[in-house]
Amino acid sequence: GFWDTRPEPEIKWLPLLNEGDACGDKLQYPSWLEGTWEVAYKKQEVKFPKGWGFASTSMPGFGMASILRLPNVGNEPRARWSFVADGGGGVRADWESMLPSILQSFWDKAYVSTAPLKIPGVGWVLTYKSKLWDAPKGSLTERNVTSTWLGSDSLEEAQGFSSVEWIRQRDSLDAPDGVYDYKVLTALQRGSNGTVSGLLRVAGFLQPLDDAYIEANGEPVAVYDYSLDLKPPFRAA
Repeated sequence: GFWDTRPEPEIKWLPLLNEGDACGDKLQYPSWLEGTWEVAYKKQEVKFPKGWGFASTSMPGFGMASILRLPNVGNEPRARWSFVADGGGGVRADWESMLPSILQSFWDKAYVSTAPLKIPGVGWVLTYKSKLWDAPKGSLTERNVTSTWLGSDSLEEAQGFSSVEWIRQRDSLDAPDGVYDYKVLTALQRGSNGTVSGLLRVAGFLQPLDDAYIEANGEPVAVYDYSLDLKPPFRAA
């Protein structure tokens, strides 16, 4: 399959936080991605590699928006991805616009009114409002969710690109719980007609306080696969 034929970049399970890239700025993308793209997501497969016994309500992907990159697993929306020149000859992801777009595309009951806050050494903080299941009718609760890049790597080919990211996500409303570790693998292939196709895989891991954490042995307990279809409604001049 496609995943088997593309080499996966190597990355440590728990990179040192002093690598200084908590906001994901060091992850470089190819120049042909610069601009804003309309991205159609299509669910391919959901797997539990360790078996159902390792699945839990605290694993990434079970709760709504517990994975900001796939906020509502199973949904198949269209979102916008933007990539901008970084001033040094490279291209990086514009998380300020991408994180709200992905969240609200997957979950139309999440409301974002302010741009995410970039905090060096901490990550990106996305503030949104949503209704809690036990809240009074019409009541919305504000949440602050922080995405911290523990590490990242990428590989660029002639017409292809693949990347891997380690993300630690924290939800202040659920503190001290509400910590989610997941790995995001992206593989993109440039087409001759200006479109881009690809695959997105998100692997979710347990936390040390989870009952099955030791038995999981550092392996993912849930894997979510999506295919991607990117079309450029707007391109950089």
